[in-house]
Amino acid sequence: MITDQTLNYLITKLNERRVEIEQHLGRGVAKTQEEYQKLCGLIQGLDFAKQIITDLADRMENTEDE
Repeated sequence: MITDQTLNYLITKLNERRVEIEQHLGRGVAKTQEEYQKLCGLIQGLDFAKQIITDLADRMENTEDE
């Protein structure tokens, strides 16, 4: 079974990776528009994954309440 601890771990790792990419972008490492778009796409993907995990946590919490 998936626990709150597991979900929190996943969210933490996604947030850490997002910060790494943002810092990477902030240093101007993306040399081409394609590279910049790829990194922005990664951030969008991480945000999407985080939202799915958050939704799952909410559903699990609501199921426990019933």
